[in-house]
Amino acid sequence: MNIFDRRVVLSGALSGLFFALPAAVAQRTVFSDAPMNGVMLFVIFFAGALAGFAAARPMPMHALMHGAAAGLVTFLGPQIVYLVATRQFPNPLAVIFGGLMFASLGTIGAYIAVWRDAQDTARRNRA
Repeated sequence: MNIFDRRVVLSGALSGLFFALPAAVAQRTVFSDAPMNGVMLFVIFFAGALAGFAAARPMPMHALMHGAAAGLVTFLGPQIVYLVATRQFPNPLAVIFGGLMFASLGTIGAYIAVWRDAQDTARRNRA
């Protein structure tokens, strides 16, 4: 039995990729030596948390796991684009570390979505 809802993970990952792909391309090309490089890096990290938030928003059975999976897919998207564009495989340890970091960001985003839903439910029950 599969515990992952593929549609939820895909919708969360698409939300994250909408921001992560353009920011990653801009960071590696246009802003490679500019002060905006840090801003683009922040946008990429935000996209990982956004993917987790979007994956957990429909409240699937295992929201945090869906958020982590969406964050991981959000990381792998720009990595695949980088691999195709440069035809150079990145450091495997960096890919593992990045995958774990984006899974953590996705989990944080999913936790925020679950927390907000619990707050909204508590507010409705008081009213």
